[in-house]
Amino acid sequence: MLDSWRDSSSNGAWARLTAPARCSISQANPAVTYWRELRVDPDLAGLAVDRAWLTSIEIHPHRTSPGWAVPLTGVLPARLAWHPERPLVAGLVIRDRRAHPWVADYAAQTVTVFDRIRAATSHAWPPCTWVDDCLVLLVPSPSAARIPLVHGNPVVLEATGPTYVSFLPALPELAGLIAARPTALDPVTGRAIELTDPLVVRRLAAMDGELYLEYAEDDPASEDGLSWSGLAVSVDGSGSPRPVAEAPPEPAGLAGAPPVPEPTHPTAISIDTGYHQATLTHHPGEPATVLWLRNARPGDRETVPPLLDTGHAVANLDLPLHWPTDATVESLHPQIIDTVRAAMTTVDGPMLVGGHSFGATLALYALAHVPELRGAIVHSGCYNRTLTPTGWQHEKRHLWQAPDIYRAFSALDFAHKLDRPVLLAHGTHDTNPATTPEQSVELYKAIVVNGGTARLLLLPGAGHIFYYAEHLAFLSNEHRNWIDRWTQ
Repeated sequence: MLDSWRDSSSNGAWARLTAPARCSISQANPAVTYWRELRVDPDLAGLAVDRAWLTSIEIHPHRTSPGWAVPLTGVLPARLAWHPERPLVAGLVIRDRRAHPWVADYAAQTVTVFDRIRAATSHAWPPCTWVDDCLVLLVPSPSAARIPLVHGNPVVLEATGPTYVSFLPALPELAGLIAARPTALDPVTGRAIELTDPLVVRRLAAMDGELYLEYAEDDPASEDGLSWSGLAVSVDGSGSPRPVAEAPPEPAGLAGAPPVPEPTHPTAISIDTGYHQATLTHHPGEPATVLWLRNARPGDRETVPPLLDTGHAVANLDLPLHWPTDATVESLHPQIIDTVRAAMTTVDGPMLVGGHSFGATLALYALAHVPELRGAIVHSGCYNRTLTPTGWQHEKRHLWQAPDIYRAFSALDFAHKLDRPVLLAHGTHDTNPATTPEQSVELYKAIVVNGGTARLLLLPGAGHIFYYAEHLAFLSNEHRNWIDRWTQ
């Protein structure tokens, strides 16, 4: 199945971009590694791309003009870089897992790939832009892998508490993987001028004839360990970069993103949790067979994937939890169970419960306490909280301060109460330290040893979230069969 969407310039030209709806596992790079929760592709010197490469680009110089098919495939699926005045458009093409810049003249219907220039993506999306007549892109810094590594040195650590100890990598480790030099390329001569030292770059943009870029700085106090600052840089290599406090505005819309299917007007119902308003979303008149729990407030940026299309109606329950520093099981239990029960009375039909990551924990907690639920479908969960003894996203106390909380939200501890069928899915390359695939393996064993029914799906090469077309097709079929089997 293919997706097609429109990418427009500011001067009336536009392009029709086409790519597979899901990327294939054949696109996966086995060299992908992690920095904290960021997936990093060392061959792109940037974050890993989980969308399929473009298979076609058809450019229309004007609104009603016939299209020209750019003779390129394997183009990075980022927003195209349109020259604001000339009939030029640019992007990156992937060859042997590495990126190279290309520039097309859609008036002359010619395209040039600069094979001798290896491009990086760093943290930027899109990773190139026009500043006057120069295409500014990112060029990888020399690989840290070329530096000889010294093995066998002892590691010595010492600390005095009470305090939290973390072993999270800092910016230098990320820079060693994706730092890149902003570079101005003259598409006529092929001459390239490096503009700054290597930086972890999040954004490139034109600003009053200069390059504006956002780069990362170390910020141990922030959640992801990074803060972002701005620089203005001359593209002819003259002068020194200077700090910029105010960024140029972002372009309107997300022209480089595949279209989101139009919703079929689901009904949203608010449910009072006692502290917040949960939101139940479902299609009226359709009995839902799965209640999919997402631990999120309405309006939060969606980071939890929805349940895959199985041919069955799904009701999504966004369940925000009030979890103060002195939370107890008694205060959390009714927020979850009473809200799930209220959702079930709104949506008719025999129902399974499910969720992803912490939503998986909530789903299993509900299954253990709501006998009317027929079973569960859970993805990429942490089922033994004693393996995260210094806290997690909600619970900031450590295990020895709040043992009842840790036990209550460890499905392994109440596996004997999971007496209805549970389908567990986990990627073998889930590198989230709280949700290693062993979490699902051990819960699977625990449910079965206690007389329950469980089915375990391990997806080779998949991470914490499932992206690849082959995995998604497999999961859709498994989910469909599981729902049919336990809701008839």
